[in-house]
Amino acid sequence: MSKAKIYGNPNPMIGIKEYYSIHDFFGSSAPSKFMEPLENIPYENIKWSVWILLGNEWVKMTKNNKTGATVDYTFTQTSITRKGIRMLVEANGEKAVLDIKTKKNVESKILHIEILDNLGKKPTKLFSYGETITARVHCLNMEKFRINVTLWENDGGKKDLSDISIETKETNVLKGIADVKFTFDTSKVWLANAKTASGESNEGAFHEYYVTAEFYKKVSKPTQDINVINPDYKVDILSKTSASKPSETETKKTSPAEQKGPSKKETRGIAKADRRMHDYHEQKVGVESKISNNPIFEVINSPMIVDTNYKWWENDKKSSICPNCDKEITLHEFNLMFPGSTNLFNKGINGLSHTTLQEFVNALNLTLKEFKINTCTRKAFFLAQIARETGDFTRIDENLNYSSESALHAHWSNKNNPLLYSHASTFFNYPERLGNYVYRDIGENGNENSGDGYTFRGRGFIQITRKKGYRRFGEYSDTNLITNPDLLLNNLNLLVRSAGWYWQHGVLLKDGSEKDINTIADLEDFKRTTELVHGGTTDVIKREEILNRIKPILKTNGCKRNVAEILSDADIEYHVFYSGIIRYKIKNEKRENASYYYHDNSGNVHSIGKYELKKITNRFGRDYRDKLDSSNIYLIDIRNLKNYQKGDVKFNLKMNPGTNRFFMNDVTIASFIGAMLDCRYSDFIFNGFSDDLGNSIGGSESHKNGMNGDLRYLRKDKSGKNVHLSLVSETGDPCGWKGMDEKRQNAFNDALYKYGWKSMLSWRYNGKMLNHSIHYIDHHHHLHVQSFNPILKNIK
Repeated sequence: MSKAKIYGNPNPMIGIKEYYSIHDFFGSSAPSKFMEPLENIPYENIKWSVWILLGNEWVKMTKNNKTGATVDYTFTQTSITRKGIRMLVEANGEKAVLDIKTKKNVESKILHIEILDNLGKKPTKLFSYGETITARVHCLNMEKFRINVTLWENDGGKKDLSDISIETKETNVLKGIADVKFTFDTSKVWLANAKTASGESNEGAFHEYYVTAEFYKKVSKPTQDINVINPDYKVDILSKTSASKPSETETKKTSPAEQKGPSKKETRGIAKADRRMHDYHEQKVGVESKISNNPIFEVINSPMIVDTNYKWWENDKKSSICPNCDKEITLHEFNLMFPGSTNLFNKGINGLSHTTLQEFVNALNLTLKEFKINTCTRKAFFLAQIARETGDFTRIDENLNYSSESALHAHWSNKNNPLLYSHASTFFNYPERLGNYVYRDIGENGNENSGDGYTFRGRGFIQITRKKGYRRFGEYSDTNLITNPDLLLNNLNLLVRSAGWYWQHGVLLKDGSEKDINTIADLEDFKRTTELVHGGTTDVIKREEILNRIKPILKTNGCKRNVAEILSDADIEYHVFYSGIIRYKIKNEKRENASYYYHDNSGNVHSIGKYELKKITNRFGRDYRDKLDSSNIYLIDIRNLKNYQKGDVKFNLKMNPGTNRFFMNDVTIASFIGAMLDCRYSDFIFNGFSDDLGNSIGGSESHKNGMNGDLRYLRKDKSGKNVHLSLVSETGDPCGWKGMDEKRQNAFNDALYKYGWKSMLSWRYNGKMLNHSIHYIDHHHHLHVQSFNPILKNIK
């Protein structure tokens, strides 16, 4: 019996916060000897999750993950429609499950308002003018109701009608939530400073704002004050203001601090309420001689920081690899990239033709961050694709209104859609019939008569199509798109996010895994990106024209994630990037030595070393030619390669004692370094590539010119000993397939593939094959890598 148990309400009412715990606070149903070990483990090791039943499968809602002995959950209106809900807690190796069945709440009301940053996350710093906040209104039984949300400037004291109403926006409640964005307008600074105390020029270092929501004249409780840095606040260190005589109550000394006697501020007659800086300290203070980079103080133009460590704010600041990668797209940049996109979504059927360019750019920037489209190249590729897919953002629904055979045949084949060839005219100007026919019995759609084909036709920038696509994005966004697919045409947030979701999650490979198009953009493979977005490459030239228009504006050619600075005096330099791209620079055609650098995903550059090269003539034809197009081959002795470690970036390579094939060429060793440092293991075993003349020896036929080679399989015990996949045993030398570390080996195979070896020979074990490999005789004890074709970029 499990020692863990969930205590809490299995029938919570929607909109009401409920607490769930592994402890029974109100009874002794769990023996103390069972609960004791759970009480002793750290709270971060007590993990909670919520699962929902979709079809016949339980799916974890990862956004509801929590940790701690006691947690709270508030179930939304969506939970009423769930087929099944389960709560799971894992603590100290024990698991407990509680089935949840929510109950309706008949009351309609605004529950509370949450202030978040522009990305919809909890703020981690003070706000400044020019920044945007998200006011998230949580509602109960108000689905699709319209509410008014107002931003107020607090004039001080009680929040009432004397405060300044800055802006009111209307919005609809969806899934129990209404999000409204407010930008702190710099033109309103004077207004916030307008009502100040006598003798003061502004309100102080901060302006206080708050938000309310209104529904049928019922106004919610105001939020807590939001502090916004006052850019007009001036620090006066010379002012000496006399204070009024303290009251009798103020002079009564009750606390230890007060009993210490008057402060220097008090002895100088400065009022406690005076928030300005004074020179009452009367001793030397430390002043940083340069203007600080502190983003908070920079806003208020402070020329110095007195008596403080000016670098305190930098402790949590993570340096960026490329400042342009992190920059949001501005309205000006968007207009430069797409000068013709003045009337958004003005074609087809949608409810978003009123969208302003600024609203669209704001939504676009949020999507870029959410789906990690966060490098110069990723942004350029994404924008080029969605611009072409939508005709420069004019149409977002699939046009199925065809009137000619040639147009039909250009999009659909005879093999899968024979009626378009034998009875084409019956589909002319009949979009519903066409959609139901071409999208029948595919992607969870029903047959032609089900109507699913037309119902789940393409919508969005990268058009979500078929019921499966709508279901998957709906689950991600917690939106029921099966019953209301037109939300993609009427909700700007969902519209833009659907394209980001497709870019990162939408493409499914044959094994059911998702293909993140960001990884293709990192390889600068625009043709493959086009294929994954469009389904073919017939108009890749048109898309490249758009891309070439975008690149100079986003400064992709100067992106520091892709730029390699020449760092050595070697004849040739190799810069191996974590993306899989290898950049090189030939500085001396003699190519007598080479330097190697690895660029990790944090922007750090690791110097792997400078090594001597041995020039030989290529005697084995085109398949084994130099990848840099020389008529020669340049070999390197792998025994000279030094193991590397800096932090967690490392590799440790040992030689198989039985090998005499120690030579790779200068390009393959760059790829090998990249694959090892991607994986960061310490038990790589080198079985051999070529000899010092580029010959394939030792019974192998393809180990020529240091191009192809053998590596030992990785073990669970990381001992580097032999593995024979023809055996079963988990231990021994050799061990069997049970002793192979399958997870690490597949990760290594993936890395080898990424850096250039597009085919591998291995051995079928337990009915399975390792990634990128085929079964081949006598490869039960080693992995053979071949078909070398890396991504090489010359540094101009």
